[in-house]
Amino acid sequence: MKSIQSVQKRILPSKSSFELYGYDIMLDSNLRPWLIEVNGGPSMTANTDFDCRLKCGLIDDVLSIIDLEGILEGN
Repeated sequence: MKSIQSVQKRILPSKSSFELYGYDIMLDSNLRPWLIEVNGGPSMTANTDFDCRLKCGLIDDVLSIIDLEGILEGN
């Protein structure tokens, strides 16, 4: 949250589109996460079967969240 809050004045809001950010995170030996970088336009190219499943799942989740079909209820 703080990484987005720190640049929120530079992010231009749009009601007709959304932005996907890619976070590169490393875990240390105690499984503590360390933020390496945030990508404003992460690559959606898949190089392996695992990468393909991961990115296809991400696209499916994003499309579910934006609810193009209008099937979600609530706020």
